[in-house]
Amino acid sequence: MNSRRISTLAALAACTTLATLAACGGADSRDTDRMSVAANEPGSVMYFDSTKAVIPGAPAAAGGAGGATAVNGAEVFTRCAVCHQASGMGVPGAYPPLAGSEWLLGNPEVPIRIVLHGLQGPITVKTGSFNSAMTPFADQLSDAEIAAVISYERSSWGNNASKITAEQVASVRAATKAQTAPWKPDELKPLVGK
Repeated sequence: MNSRRISTLAALAACTTLATLAACGGADSRDTDRMSVAANEPGSVMYFDSTKAVIPGAPAAAGGAGGATAVNGAEVFTRCAVCHQASGMGVPGAYPPLAGSEWLLGNPEVPIRIVLHGLQGPITVKTGSFNSAMTPFADQLSDAEIAAVISYERSSWGNNASKITAEQVASVRAATKAQTAPWKPDELKPLVGK
């Protein structure tokens, strides 16, 4: 095998490994519920800290009041980009687009519910049909992180919808705390147009 082909195969293997780790939220030092080497060994080749991954061209986090660092929605989105892609166009037939999605851009409660509790079942987004599962992030992301990532999505790829606040997320989290399974699209569809 020539060295160019070996280099191409090695690069493809590295990308596949990173995509696999990112798809499950990545393994980082805060990953205390998993007993993996990747979760606890920063020197390991399997180590991937999704909190430090950055989408090229994404704005850096801004300092907030009192010197606190604001949550960077673009950085949080690295968890979402594996399925929905950095372009927001999703994967045809597998994962729906976020660019121009009526599920994302309408009623802010809909994407908050989806990110908190997940979504499973057949869904139509922008006339395309999808039938995969969205991972729930209620136990993985704070209210501020969910607000930041949804706000990022609602203002990227030509989208122009209002920002989401951590207070809105906290309110929906409290109101839907009894939800133990992913939402079915039919359960949320009546809220989409509101």
